[in-house]
Amino acid sequence: MKNKEFICYLKRKYHYSERTLQEKENQIANWKKLCIQSQKLEDLRTKEVLSLVEILRQKYNIQTLNNNIKTLEQYYTYLVEIGKMEENPVKSFRIKTDKKTLIQGLLTEQELRSIYENYSVQGHYGGQFDYYKQRNKVILGMMVYQGLDSGTLGILEVQSIDLEKGILKVPKSSEYKLNERVLILESEQILEIYRYLTQTRQELLKLLKVEENTKKLFPKSEKTRISSITKSIKKELSKNYKLSSLIQLRYSRISIWKKRYNLRETQYRSGYKSLLSLEKFNQEEIEELQQSIEKYHPMK
Repeated sequence: MKNKEFICYLKRKYHYSERTLQEKENQIANWKKLCIQSQKLEDLRTKEVLSLVEILRQKYNIQTLNNNIKTLEQYYTYLVEIGKMEENPVKSFRIKTDKKTLIQGLLTEQELRSIYENYSVQGHYGGQFDYYKQRNKVILGMMVYQGLDSGTLGILEVQSIDLEKGILKVPKSSEYKLNERVLILESEQILEIYRYLTQTRQELLKLLKVEENTKKLFPKSEKTRISSITKSIKKELSKNYKLSSLIQLRYSRISIWKKRYNLRETQYRSGYKSLLSLEKFNQEEIEELQQSIEKYHPMK
């Protein structure tokens, strides 16, 4: 079975980014390489697959291993759906762990993307809860990829988004002492933002009984603060990840920018008014964050 057909299936069903699709294609290729010459991945039973899992267990941590197993499960599900297999030998199988401990310091690009891509837009009870989860994923994406904090998220307007150009126009925030800037939207965000603007936001306006002519990108009731929304996102993430606070996402993004760009570009993207703020981030804030991380570390 050609991997290309499987990748088309994933793209159609899950709307993964090109980067994720390439990663999953590589993972299936690696699973096939693990098979001995007389074996075919498509013919393996659960016991035989588990022997391959044990091989990978010597190489990967549990999070990476489960990510590979998830891809294999999707592959077998695809084969079942097209009639090439009768049952999925690894359906719902994962290596158990108490918590996904992502950090010893600031999060990496891969870890940030994992947090965003694995955040489900399906509410536990469906209906209106799906709309809240869909909104929350858009918010999470802006924290992960654009490094926005809750205060900045609260002042965004619909016109802040330009999907044709793929940019986010972040306004100046006098209260939070941050400059305006224009940031690129990642391809992973575009579809979710489009759905939010064309469908989800309209449904939320009805549920929240907010005037349709409001300019706010993330409308909310008068009694609700944007920080309440981000707290609910933090609570949801805490089920799977060890995060001291959501500001950690912003700090991690700034740290990544600092490695990729010069100080002036990093300052611009972060919205800081001066380089002195960036120096403070490099020293005092990272030290404070590290102390917080150590406080929440599972071995403590």
